[in-house]
Amino acid sequence: MRRNVKHYCSLPKKMVLGASLALIASGSVWATNGNSPSPHADMVQSIMQQKTIKGTVVDETGEPIIGANVVEKGTTNGVITDFNGEFTLNVPLNSTLQISYIGYNMQEVKIISTTQTLNIKMVEDTKTLDEVVVVGYGVQKKANLTGAVSSVDFEEQAKSRPVTTVSAALAGLSAGVQVMQNSGQPGSDGATIRVRGVGTLNDANPLVLIDGMEGSMDNINAQDIETISILKDAASCAIYGSRAANGVILINTKRGKGRISVNYSGRLSYAKPTNLIDFVNDYADYMDLINESFYNIGQPNHFNQSTIDLWREKSKDPNGLNANGVPNYVAYPNTNWQDEIFQDGIIQDHNVSLSGGTDNVRFLTSLGYLDNPGLVDNTGIKKYKLRVNLEADVTKWLTVGTRVYGDMQDQEAGNFSNANNYLRQTTPGIYPEWNGSYGYPEAPEESPTANGILQFLNNQNGTRKKTNVNATAFSKVTFMKGLTWTFNFNYKRYWYEARTWTHASDQVKFSTGEVIKPGTTPDLMSTSFSNEGNWSYTLENILNYNTTIAKDHNLGVMAGYQEWYKYWNTSNASLQGLIDESINVPSSATEMKSIGGTANDRATRSWFGRITYDYKGRYLFEANIRYDGNSRYGADHRWGTFPSFSAGWRISEESFMAGTRSWLDNLKIRGSWGRLGNDGGDDVGNYEYQSVYGITDYSFGGKQVSGLAMTSLANSALGWETTNNLDFGIDMAMLNNRFTATFDIYNKRTTGILTTRSIPITLGGLSAPRVNIAKMDAKGFEIDLGWRDRIGKVEYSVKGNFSYNMNKVKSYNGRFTQGWKYEKGKDANGNPIYAYTDKKDGNFNYVDKNGNIVTNDADKIWGNNAGDVFNNGSSNSPIVEGHMKGEYYMMDAYKGNGKYYDADGNVLPNGGPKDGMIRTEEDMAWVKAMIASGYEFWPNKTIGKNNIWYGDVLYGDANGDGIYGNSYDNRFQGVSSDPKYTFGFQASVAWNGFDFSMNWAGAAGRKLYWGPTTGYNSSGTRVGVGLSKMVVEDHYFYDPENPNDPRTNIGGKYSRLTNGESGAQDQVTSTRFLYSGDYLKLKNITIGYTLPKHLTNKLYTQSIRLYVSGENLLSIDDFPGQDPEIGSTPKYTSVRSFAFGANITF
Repeated sequence: MRRNVKHYCSLPKKMVLGASLALIASGSVWATNGNSPSPHADMVQSIMQQKTIKGTVVDETGEPIIGANVVEKGTTNGVITDFNGEFTLNVPLNSTLQISYIGYNMQEVKIISTTQTLNIKMVEDTKTLDEVVVVGYGVQKKANLTGAVSSVDFEEQAKSRPVTTVSAALAGLSAGVQVMQNSGQPGSDGATIRVRGVGTLNDANPLVLIDGMEGSMDNINAQDIETISILKDAASCAIYGSRAANGVILINTKRGKGRISVNYSGRLSYAKPTNLIDFVNDYADYMDLINESFYNIGQPNHFNQSTIDLWREKSKDPNGLNANGVPNYVAYPNTNWQDEIFQDGIIQDHNVSLSGGTDNVRFLTSLGYLDNPGLVDNTGIKKYKLRVNLEADVTKWLTVGTRVYGDMQDQEAGNFSNANNYLRQTTPGIYPEWNGSYGYPEAPEESPTANGILQFLNNQNGTRKKTNVNATAFSKVTFMKGLTWTFNFNYKRYWYEARTWTHASDQVKFSTGEVIKPGTTPDLMSTSFSNEGNWSYTLENILNYNTTIAKDHNLGVMAGYQEWYKYWNTSNASLQGLIDESINVPSSATEMKSIGGTANDRATRSWFGRITYDYKGRYLFEANIRYDGNSRYGADHRWGTFPSFSAGWRISEESFMAGTRSWLDNLKIRGSWGRLGNDGGDDVGNYEYQSVYGITDYSFGGKQVSGLAMTSLANSALGWETTNNLDFGIDMAMLNNRFTATFDIYNKRTTGILTTRSIPITLGGLSAPRVNIAKMDAKGFEIDLGWRDRIGKVEYSVKGNFSYNMNKVKSYNGRFTQGWKYEKGKDANGNPIYAYTDKKDGNFNYVDKNGNIVTNDADKIWGNNAGDVFNNGSSNSPIVEGHMKGEYYMMDAYKGNGKYYDADGNVLPNGGPKDGMIRTEEDMAWVKAMIASGYEFWPNKTIGKNNIWYGDVLYGDANGDGIYGNSYDNRFQGVSSDPKYTFGFQASVAWNGFDFSMNWAGAAGRKLYWGPTTGYNSSGTRVGVGLSKMVVEDHYFYDPENPNDPRTNIGGKYSRLTNGESGAQDQVTSTRFLYSGDYLKLKNITIGYTLPKHLTNKLYTQSIRLYVSGENLLSIDDFPGQDPEIGSTPKYTSVRSFAFGANITF
């Protein structure tokens, strides 16, 4: 453009004048036909008034700024400064230049006739340092924080990407925050959040506060959220005392301001499953493989060859008809059940808000609607959300307001829990549905228990409704400058209503038309209802005083009182005998099957306070204290005190750092200590400090009758779990706040963890009391790094975070010990006390299996005290003192050295197959020689097709007792399902209205135990149960009686196929089924475009942004199952979606 202007200006004056007269004349003619001015005249006027402006841009120290943007306001006409900070630009008279550079405030200069040269001094933008962060009961300047607090600009997140659930959208955005989605099922697709890992054996969920009041983040509209603060250490959390041991998430919603505007946000998403486990879908192949599994254990084939051949023949002509006129694809099915169950879907999400305000009144109201049909039929939800935020300055000293929000969810009644459970328990030999009926196994040899999964999914009709209402009224009185009193009253209500009834359907053998299993008859049809509700109130009074003394001393004092009460109740009943399934109200049933209901309540009262002090924003100090009382505990143990202290030093503000201020914007070190509490959350009952009564059965007059009796032992000394938390951190900002970094290292110890211990069976049916006995440590570090900059018209930013967390149970039921068993001494009653040693030839009183003292090595036995110290966990991931919570405890697969005998021909105890699988005849000969030498291979011990055979796996002898693979060979694996490392990465770029962003999140240092489950990852088979492709496509096969069998595959990854789900050599709980749970996921990628202002003005809007987005597009992992984030057991798979959306402001 500048090149053209120069060319016009260099034309001879006469030519310009002539061209001007011609244009004016033509413009006059044009103008006579209308009222608009001539565009040619405008062009000439613009050309004649162009000015060449030169200038220099420097910072406050006089140093030139390279790459500053100099742009004519409202146009794309602009340049960037060179290495000397200089620029030259042609602009019209009376235009405005905008000069901007990241980290500095934008400046505007009006161009008039006398303007020639500009000298621009940029002023540093202190917004980053002055940015306020929401903290407990208030806000603080980010630069003055002394605690570990992460802040997420969620308003920007919700604008730039589709958000179905707020919890899941937090993945990867903050260091130290582990976010894992457990299911893709609508209504259950929220995420589990852990702040700084797990520090208790009970409920580890963080406290979630929405505008200061407790609530569920997935119940609010994502478009209403402004910011989210995550409080991670005791300094920031102690103000919430006993509620904050697992961290606090503060969600701040938007307030209206400025001119009234209407905002619309909507998206249409195409959703599909991310990953499904592939099954064998060709039924003839399935039958062949089942026969192979029978043959491998020396049993005759189960399926007749004629049936297999018939299936293959009919599959060649799927549309052919049998004698009854039934298509071959129905009569001889090859069903892909994954495709039948999981379908693609379309998600709609629409939100409208109205906001605005004056000097005295501010308001926001919003409506949201979500229609998510789900990936599985009859599992969809519809959600409706409403919010009203209103506040008014009644006088200069009084502000009042209200924040009300609610949501209602309608969920379809599909019985997915059953359908998913039976997904593997079926075969491709059943056609799903035809002519309104569900299929039955077609092959005569097939098991009648093979399930028609669609029937399970749709065997009940009904409705499920959830409703939440959360309302807060507040006021703020300003008594004098700096002194305020805030009053909050919150009321929360929740309803859950479920009604289900039998949906009767036939199971038909379609090839013959025979109804094998008729639908449920009316007398056996059932109807049931379940209602659940709770309500709570919270009342708060808070006094705040802030003042500055002698200009440099800033002091803040806060004191408050809170009381909270919550009441729960449930009722349910199931009745049987209906006239018809369409008449399904409870009063229409003839027989009561069950009825029940519960009610309980809990209350807390708290006093709390905080003092903050800083000197010139350089030396920072904060102290918090909270005194909590909880009705969950007895009167003598009800109250707890939870203090914290923290301090910070902004080194960058010291005079000796003056030389760094051209590049160092902020450098702060901080440290904190505090004590937090935990009441066990939902894992602990509300009345366990006292004895409670319940209905129990007993014998009376030779009959079983019900009565009321004490059902559990009380513990009047029940008290708080207490967490001591130590944190040290560094915050840094450099290069005009382009680069930011935060580092934290922490150590926390939780004592008095609430748990139960085993009690003697002589106490009958009484449950054990809960006691404060366990102790647990968690330690780790976090790193947050960010860079944002602008190069010309391109703005970009990159952020990354990395966290490490490790937990260990320090005290529980005693230390786990194992070894050669010996008698250590006698107790007071003369009974022997046993202990264990790893020395077999030590000076100990070794005992045999009968407890007799022996000296012969052959009589000595190996043992452990697992029965005494293992508790509160599964057998393969127990909770044990000295180990991680849920650390895996199992045996290793055997790993030999590949050799068989020594130089003298003696069998090598550490020889044999390198991967533990018997693959060759040499491997088998070694196993036989080992057995002949007195060694044992458990669990099957002997050689034979139905015991230990080619393609079977051996297990390690960890204790060296010559028995390979018994329970004493289990060992702790040093890993659990909880990740040791979590990380995230975000990047964004914007240019000329276009924007691009992506978010990655991952976890590492974890493993998942996916046990040998037939139909998924096991080589064990069962008639009527599916076969996974990953096993059958790479499983071992070798027949020593027919070495040339075309099925031979001695290099197979998986064991030989064997019929039977238990007892097989490869079914042992071992590290063979312990898989990496590490993953890195591309959670979101979005490309958007914001329409230019001149277009939006024509459309009577303030702004329009259109975008396309993808969710869960990529997962980098080695887990062979469904999804390592969801877990080891296949569930409702996570969703991959592609969305088109719009954000419009009117």
